[in-house]
Amino acid sequence: MAEDVALDPELTPLFLLHDASLEADAIAELAALASVTFVTWAERETPPRKSRVLFFLGDEMIREAATLALELQWEVGVLPHREARQAMTALGVRGELQSVFQHYLTAPAIEADALTCNDELVFTSVVIGRVLALRPYDINRPQTAWNLVTGAFRGLGKLKLALYHLTTGKEKELHLAALGMVVMGQTQSALVGRSFTQELGVGDRRLSVLALAPRSITSYLWFLLRLLWPKKFSLARLPASLGLIQTDRLRIVAPRGMEYLLDGKPVHTSEIEFKVLEGRLRLLPGPAMAMRSEAPVTVSKETVRLNHIPQQEEAGPLLQQPLPLFSHATEEEYRELFVALRDSARVTPSYQVLMVLSVLLALAGLYANSAPVIIGAMILAPLMSPIVSLAMGLARSDIGLIRSAMKTLSLGVAWGLVCGILMAWLMPLDLPTDEMKMRMAPTLLDLLVAVISGVACAYANAKEEIAKSLAGVAIAVALVPPLSVVGIGVGWGDWGMAAGASLLLITNLVGIALAASVTFLVLGFSPFKRARAGLGFSLLLLAAISVPLSLSFAHLVERQRILERISTGDIQLQGLQVHVDHAEVTLSEPPLVSLELSAREQLNAAQVSELKVLVSRELGQDIQLEVQSNIRL
Repeated sequence: MAEDVALDPELTPLFLLHDASLEADAIAELAALASVTFVTWAERETPPRKSRVLFFLGDEMIREAATLALELQWEVGVLPHREARQAMTALGVRGELQSVFQHYLTAPAIEADALTCNDELVFTSVVIGRVLALRPYDINRPQTAWNLVTGAFRGLGKLKLALYHLTTGKEKELHLAALGMVVMGQTQSALVGRSFTQELGVGDRRLSVLALAPRSITSYLWFLLRLLWPKKFSLARLPASLGLIQTDRLRIVAPRGMEYLLDGKPVHTSEIEFKVLEGRLRLLPGPAMAMRSEAPVTVSKETVRLNHIPQQEEAGPLLQQPLPLFSHATEEEYRELFVALRDSARVTPSYQVLMVLSVLLALAGLYANSAPVIIGAMILAPLMSPIVSLAMGLARSDIGLIRSAMKTLSLGVAWGLVCGILMAWLMPLDLPTDEMKMRMAPTLLDLLVAVISGVACAYANAKEEIAKSLAGVAIAVALVPPLSVVGIGVGWGDWGMAAGASLLLITNLVGIALAASVTFLVLGFSPFKRARAGLGFSLLLLAAISVPLSLSFAHLVERQRILERISTGDIQLQGLQVHVDHAEVTLSEPPLVSLELSAREQLNAAQVSELKVLVSRELGQDIQLEVQSNIRL
């Protein structure tokens, strides 16, 4: 690489090649600044070899004049021109004509690579297909976040991957499917809106290709969000939808043809040949071009980093059809998970033994009112396997898998009911504990727990790197305790208790199965069309159970609202200081308010009546009052 060279007026003649739009006043002003020879477009071959030539031309004229510059080894710079937007962008040209002209009088020339596309000079980039905001853009006309979003959403349902055959400079052949690609020689100009931590230099002897290949609409939108994020990409850790190729030559063939933009100019072809002319362009960097302080390093190594971009046979099913809403899992991922889940849906002796043991342990914890013991039962329970299999069956509308999973799940529920009923008959206790009461009045919050558990379950099973025991815990938390309470309620003949716990059991079962099915759908283990039937049935069940859950949740909110308005602490009742220790509310017509009080003597009827009036006034409604009066000495 040659050293940078500044202009020596006595050794390097200065020329200004211009078109007819350069006015006489501007010529006079520039001539006053330096000794310069003005050359019209018709006389463009006038400047001798190794001259310093400034272009006041439009993009197309500059592209043609660049051929002469390469041949005659001119030191070239571009002056501000209303029709030279692409060249100004590439070379960092910003400012008024006179100031840029003065900059070039002392600017050192560098030996820069020249990128050609089918033998045409490329200023900024060649864009193939849709690449969002990956292309370089003009800082004088910056692309806003709003323009990026609206452009990305335009034609969202028509996005398709296309097949491309690529041959690199080292004769490496690649067959990939991509939504679009952008090819550029450098991103070192401050005018380039880049999203990368590293620069693609003007003298590293390589071109760079960024290939965008999202597998679904969701991954496309996620990548759009990532572009809007302030943190830049690292070329060493690209997002899954983005690939990088860096080489000195590249041939791209599209069997179905392709439309591309050469510095914004539309072209249609089926084959493109890119070449890097190493160090051939003696370039005068514009004022806004950010140059490294050290000399650019020649890089001979070829980089191919395609991440998860579909290649070879994998690309076939994704071609020439709109992107799916969710990414599809690979055949290998689906096969491994489906075989495992089909095995998990079968009834085995170990499943039955663990089911009985976990329910017995849960029953012991419920009677002892011990949360740690109940948690132990949750961990031991084997209900994860059939529920995950059921979720996959719903997602795939696989009747055989659904039937097998339901059989295994029903057997587990039957064992739970039998154990609960027998324990209720044998245990000489017939009052529900607090742990039992917690499972008797489900609300929409319990449905939320079930949904989160279902997502965790499906995700953990789909990802090998996550311990599957995590999914077992998530499932067991939601199912074993209410199942045990149902058995106790039936054994006691307390049908209200059994009905409340049954609603919680069904809520959790439906919520988990539906959430897991949707998670499998999002992870690409089933197309949406195939999942519609199973998900539709699950949604109907969910809608049905949501009605009582919503009513229960509304009652919970109403009780909380009343409790918040009841004052606790010290009050005076007919000269007696009374302390309100605790309050409970039972919704009825009118609501029943239960208060626990403490005083130095028992309250009489008149004092209780006064207390009722005070509480009614606080709530703004009539109430029933129940008082437990304790004597405090």
